[in-house]
Formats: sequence, C-alpha cells, structure tokens
Amino acid sequence: MKNQLLNLKWSSVSTWQDNSKEEEMKGRILVLAMAVVLSLVVTTTLYIAAAHGEEVHQPAPEKKAEKTEWTCGMHPSVRMSEPGKCPICNMDLVPVQERRESAGPVIVKLGERARLLAGVATSEVKFLPLYKEIITVGRIDYDERKVANVTSRVAGRIDKLYVDFTGTEVKRGEPLVYLYSPSLVSTQDEYLWALKMRDRVKDGPNREADEAAQSLVKAARSRLLLWGITERQIRNLERTGKANDHMTIVSPMAGTVIRKIALEGNYVKEGDHLYHIADLSNLWIYADIYENEISWIKEGQNVKFTSIAYPDEEFHGKVSFIDPFLDERTRSVKVRVDVPNPGLKLRPGMFANATFNATPQGGGTYHICPMHPEVVSKNPGECEICGMDLVKVKEGVVMAVPKSAVLDTGKRKIVYVEKEMGIYEAREVVLGPEGHVEIGDRPVAYYPVKKGLMEGEKVVTRGNFLIDSQSQLSGPAASMYDAAIGKEEPTKPIHKH
Repeated sequence: MKNQLLNLKWSSVSTWQDNSKEEEMKGRILVLAMAVVLSLVVTTTLYIAAAHGEEVHQPAPEKKAEKTEWTCGMHPSVRMSEPGKCPICNMDLVPVQERRESAGPVIVKLGERARLLAGVATSEVKFLPLYKEIITVGRIDYDERKVANVTSRVAGRIDKLYVDFTGTEVKRGEPLVYLYSPSLVSTQDEYLWALKMRDRVKDGPNREADEAAQSLVKAARSRLLLWGITERQIRNLERTGKANDHMTIVSPMAGTVIRKIALEGNYVKEGDHLYHIADLSNLWIYADIYENEISWIKEGQNVKFTSIAYPDEEFHGKVSFIDPFLDERTRSVKVRVDVPNPGLKLRPGMFANATFNATPQGGGTYHICPMHPEVVSKNPGECEICGMDLVKVKEGVVMAVPKSAVLDTGKRKIVYVEKEMGIYEAREVVLGPEGHVEIGDRPVAYYPVKKGLMEGEKVVTRGNFLIDSQSQLSGPAASMYDAAIGKEEPTKPIHKH
C-alpha cells in the first residue's frame, strides 16, 4: 500500500514538470516570434522612408541619468562612488548627484528659515582707512654718515695723547695727538720763504713776479693744510716766523671715540689709523621685514620702538632706506630707520622692538573722522556718530572687504555677494595684503579689493561657510575649487540622409 502511494506521488511530480517545460518552451517561441515581427516592421519602415527620400532623425539618446556620488557634509572635497565613512572625520557620507558644470555665475538660494539657522550676516563693500601694524625686532647701529676716521697725514712719532681711552666725548677741533715729524720743518720753511718772496716783490714794478710769488704762497699753504696743519697753526707760524717740528692732530667732528689705536711713543706712517669717532646724537636701526610684508613699507614712514633698557619710554624715527636685496636665509629685507638720540640714551648694539604703522599703496583723497575711522566720505562734512568735522586724508583709504567674508581655496579667493534677500552669488576676487581697520576700540581684519567687487555691494560675512557647503553639495561651485567632478559632453543627434 505504501509503495503504491509513493508511485502515485512521483507520477504527479513528473507530470507537473513536463507541463512546466511545455509552457516555458511556448513562451520562448512567442518572444522570438514577436522580435522577428518587430524587426520586419522597423526594416520595412526605414526602407519605405529611404525610397521616398525623407530625412530620418534618429531620436537623441535619452538624457543620461545623473550619477549619484557620496560626499561628506563637513568635507565636500571627499567624493566616493558608494556609501561609506569619510576618511577625514569618519562621518557617514551623504548622496549627491553629479551635475554638469554651469558656465554662468554660481547662485545659491536660501529660504528664510535656512538663513536664520545659518545666521547669515552681510557687510557693505566701501572705502576704509586700512593700515597694517608690523611688529619686528631691530638692531641699533651707528649712523655711517656721522663716523670719522682720524689718521696720521705725515710720518712721525706720537709724543703725547690728549685722548687716551675709548668712549671719550670730544668736540670739533679738540686736540687728540701731539706728533713729532721732522718732515714738517722743511714744508714750513718753504711756506715762510714763499711769504718773504711775496713781501719782497709785492710793491715792485714787475707784476708777473708778484703773481708768481702769490701762487707759490698758495701752493705751500695748501700743502700744510693737506698734512693736517690747521688754519690756527698756520697763523701762529706766520706770526712767529719759526718752523715747528711738532704738530697737533685735532678731532674733525664732535662725537664719541669708539675706537683708539694710537699709543704714546709709537712711530706711525702716513695714513696710519689713530682714532674712530662717531656722532651718537643720531643713530640707525636695522629692522627685518619679512617678504610678505615688504609691500607695506615705504620711505618716510613713521616708526615707533622701545628698548628693554627703557621699557616705559617710546622712541620715534623714520624709514630712510629699504635694502634692495633679500636675505635668502631669513627671507627678509633690511629696513633702515633714522632715529634722533639727543639724550644719548640709545647705544649702538642695543636691540629694539619696532612697530611700523603702515598704510597700503595707492588710494585717493577722502575725509574720515578722527574719533571714528570707520566713517569715511568722499566729500567734507561731519561725522554721523559724534558730529566732529571730517579730516582730509590722501593715503591709506582703499576699497576693502572684511576678512571674514573671504573663502580662500588655495588657488582662488571667493566671496558670496547678496544679490537679493536669500539669493547669493559666488564671485572670485583679487585682493591685496591683509590689513586692519579700527572699528570701535579693536582692529578688524580687512583685505583691500583689487578686482571683482564694486563699492556698495553686500558680501556675506557670517554663514558663508554653510552657503558654500550647500553650493558644493549641489555641484555648481565645485569648478571654483578645482574639484574632480566629471564633465558630460552633450550628445549631438545623428542625421541620416
């Protein structure tokens, strides 16, 4: 009985399998027949159209579906072909559809709720008194224009030193050395003989002899002056009529002895150095300005500085020279500052903390408020805040944009301009070096605008990062960041004749 039931079961299964195979075969035959019929219809249609000379436009391929990529909300530059984690911050990637690059400006639209959540704020592009405070270290040195080198103009022996140590302050014409030199005697005798000859022929009838005697006196006198004999010593020689084998070497300028070489009893040759004297009432400061700040420095600029020797005292000077060469090791340029030193408090070799209050190159004539520098007008008038009369300035006033409005992509600088409420345009700008504007009691960072913006336009200063992220997630702004987004070329329809 059991075997009969099993046979009956297997018989039913076999019958069901045979029926399924028959139905599958019938379906395949039906599909093949439909394909053959469709092919015949298309071929016949094309043949008839060609026979009548009609132009057939092959339908343009359907618009390619936008490719879905995955990106990070915090790092839009991250692009993946499949979902996963951000390799930078490990956040979940979100889908974004790849779009074709737009040839026009990048426009981002935000609703009122989105603007409130982003905290969007704008600032007007306008002319402002921009400045740059550059703080650097300087070294105090001698003013090279006020350094003298005292030398011996004749060979001889030093019999006496009137100034016998370094650091002594001397006046112009003050005696320094008493020098014995036999060669002085012959030169003085020549001068005395020339004087006698001049006096002898002075009242004579021979005018040529008188002129020759005068020339001889001038030549002998010039030789004495070249040897360092002063006018006073020459007058004394004329008065006494007696040659002296000693001469006194005097200081050529007022100043301080910064080096003493002369020693009493030493023999010296013509041209030997005896003293170095410097006038310390005016000094130089050599300040190091880095390469990125050179454009702010110009001659005549005011500089203030302090020294650790006098921390509570402020000194002032002016830029007198900018070194034309760059130090390749430090990437800096030496800037020389002239500094008055009437009290001789400053000493060569000291270090100084210098502050340059620099203004940008260019600009025009504007009027600003002394109490509120952010108030600027092209025309004279009164300050809208305090009512003071505006003061005319001729430099430092340039069209500027807040630093907070600028997004630096590395290759470009971009700002978002508010076209209308909630509509923002991404715009590439060319800016100058960063400066500051005094607003209230604090400096605010600004950039001078060289190209890309106009006075009166409003730029986004807060919330621009969120606007930029939205723009990148939607795709159009990616080209401004050199993002690696593939470009699709539009497919042209095929024409057959």
